Amino acid sequence: MQYLHNNKIDAYIPDNQFRSRDPKFFDQKEKYGKRHQEKPKSARRNVIPATEFKFDPTAMTCYCPAGEKLSFRGERLSESGQSKAFFEGRLLQCRYCNLKHECMENPEAANHRKGAGRQVSFTINDKRKPTYTNWYASPERASIRDDASNPERTVIMVSTFIAIECRQ
Repeated sequence: MQYLHNNKIDAYIPDNQFRSRDPKFFDQKEKYGKRHQEKPKSARRNVIPATEFKFDPTAMTCYCPAGEKLSFRGERLSESGQSKAFFEGRLLQCRYCNLKHECMENPEAANHRKGAGRQVSFTINDKRKPTYTNWYASPERASIRDDASNPERTVIMVSTFIAIECRQ
């Protein structure tokens, strides 16, 4: 504000708390109600998160915290365009599980015939197994030479302990 005053700049600065200080609007909330009503708290329970489940994207398997294998229900694209894998616990597994009340939002769903077990989904970033060759070395430390015995083979020496073989 001082900068604006010193440099003779006309500025319009919004005052979001104007009505709370102005006596003309003192009884407005009682007369018309609150402008933004508080939303009721959701009845969602704190359950074991999906990060506690062991998901293997290469084998498309998932194990729950109790060690039971979940059934693969399919793979679909999410709204953001990423592929997601869906898993569901079998009804009898969840029905007699000791972690049912910590794991499921509605643990009673596992008790009746048309119920369902715990459901989780995971975003699939990459299905490939790791190759362990995605690393880089500075060119100053690498020496490249052709193999005299095999012309299709090039050996890159990064250090005395690591050699990378490249086939053409």
